[in-house]
Amino acid sequence: MITSEIIDKMEQILGKKYVSNDPVELYCYSHDYTSRALSWIQDEYRFMADLVIKPQNADQVKDIIDLANHEKIKLIPRGAGTSFGGQTLPFDGGVVVDFGLMNKILEVNTEENYVIVEPGVLYKDLSKILNEIGNGYWIPCNPGSADVCTIGGMIANNASGESAIKYGTTRDYTLNVKVITGSGQKIQFGRLVKKSVSGLDLLSLFVGSEGILGLITEATLKFISLPEVFTTILAFFNSKQAAFETAKQIKDYITPMSLEFVDQAVLSGMNLYLDRIYPKLNLKISNAAIIVRIDGDKQTTAIHAEKVKEIFDTNEHASSVKILSGTDHEYLWKARDCSGPSLLRLLRPFKNAAPYAPAILDFAIPFSKMIDFFEKLIDIMKTYNIKYGIVGHLGDGNLHITSSIPLKSKREFVKIGNLQEELVDLTLSFNGTITAEHGCGIWKAPYLPLEHGKEQIELMKRIKSVFDPNNILNPGKMVSPPKLTYFPTSR
Repeated sequence: MITSEIIDKMEQILGKKYVSNDPVELYCYSHDYTSRALSWIQDEYRFMADLVIKPQNADQVKDIIDLANHEKIKLIPRGAGTSFGGQTLPFDGGVVVDFGLMNKILEVNTEENYVIVEPGVLYKDLSKILNEIGNGYWIPCNPGSADVCTIGGMIANNASGESAIKYGTTRDYTLNVKVITGSGQKIQFGRLVKKSVSGLDLLSLFVGSEGILGLITEATLKFISLPEVFTTILAFFNSKQAAFETAKQIKDYITPMSLEFVDQAVLSGMNLYLDRIYPKLNLKISNAAIIVRIDGDKQTTAIHAEKVKEIFDTNEHASSVKILSGTDHEYLWKARDCSGPSLLRLLRPFKNAAPYAPAILDFAIPFSKMIDFFEKLIDIMKTYNIKYGIVGHLGDGNLHITSSIPLKSKREFVKIGNLQEELVDLTLSFNGTITAEHGCGIWKAPYLPLEHGKEQIELMKRIKSVFDPNNILNPGKMVSPPKLTYFPTSR
C-alpha cells in the first residue's frame, strides 16, 4: 500500500510535480499497445498503478530503489509504453517509473562511432541526429515502433525489426549500460569496445531482461555508416509455397537488409494505406508477396537488385515483379510498417461490430521448416474460423499473426485464447520460439516453461534474486508470471 508518508518521501526525492496519484494520469499508464483497446471495455484488462513518478537523473533512481526496498514497493519501469507483451503494465498496482524526462543525448563520438544517451531518448530523435552527421550514421535495429519507442525500452526488450536478418538486434549495438540493480547497486556492464572476453557477459544478460534485474540510467550504443542507397524488389505469388522456396533462393544468393512475406489480407491492408496516402502505388492482390530490401553502394546494390529480379522473373508462380526506389520505395515500406493497423480495419469481426481488439502473435521457427509449419498453421486457423492476416520477417523465420475479436463476446475471448495455446504448441514442436520480438511481459510468460523447461526457469529466478532480492522490480513479468493470460482458455 502506498501511504501518504511514502508519497511525501517520493516528493522529497523527485519534487512534488514529478509524483502523481491523479486517477486521470494513472489511467494513462494502465495499458500498453495491445491491451489499450481491451482496457476501454474490460475492467480486468485495466491495470491501475498506485503512483506514477518521473525521475530526472541516476541519483534519484537509486534513491527511489532504496526507498522501494525499505518499504517493499513494486516499481514498474516504463519508456514509451509501446510494448506488445505487457512489460510495462502495473497488473497488481505499484509505482510506475516513467523515464521520459531522462532524455539527454550526452555524447556523440564519431571517432569511435558510439553515442551515450539516457534511457528516455527517443530512437527517432537519435536517428535524426545521427543521419545528419557527415554522410550519415544509424543504429539499424529499426523496430516496428521506431517512431515512438525509447532507447531504454529497446535495450530492455532487445528490440529488432525487419532489418534483423542483416543487422541483428539491439544487443548487437549496445556497448555498455549503467544500471541501478534491484538491490540498489550502481553498476556499469560492458566497456567502450566492440568486443571483450574478460569475464561473464553480464551486459547481454541485461539486454532483453525487461526491467526485472535493474533500471537503466545510461547506455552507450555503437552506430555505423548509412548505406548509400536502398532498393526494393517486389514480387507477387499465386502460391505461398513457391514464395517460401523463392525466398530460400534469395537467401542463398545474398543477405538482404529485409526479406518480408505478406499474405493476401496484409496486401489488402497495405493498399488501404496507399489508397489514402500514395495512390500512385497499388499492390496486386495475390496469394502472397515477397518484398526484398537491399542496401549498400549504388553499383553493388544495382547488381544485386537485378539478380533478385531475375530469380523472381524465372519463377512461373511469380508475377508483376518490380524494382522500386526513391518515393515508391519509401511509401511501400511505410505501407508495410502501417499494415498492422490497416489490417485491423479490414478484420472487423462482423459488420457494424462493437469495439474490437487485436490479437497479435510473433512466433519464430527455423527457416528450413517454414513450409511445413505454415501448412499446419493454416489448418489450425481454418478450424477456428477467425479472420486473420500473416506478415513475417521471413529472413529470420519470424511470423506475425494478426486477428481481431469483438470485445463483448466472452466466447470469442476463449476462442482466441485456445488458438494461441495451439499455436504455441505448434511452434515449439518445430523447435521455434514463442516470441521473437514482442517479449514476454505477462502475456507470454506463462508459456516460458513450455519452451525452456522448469530447470531453466528456476535458474532465471535465481539470477533475478541475485540482482533483485526483494523482488521489487517489475514483479510478475517474465520468470514469475501471474496466473493471467491475454485471453482466457478452456484448458
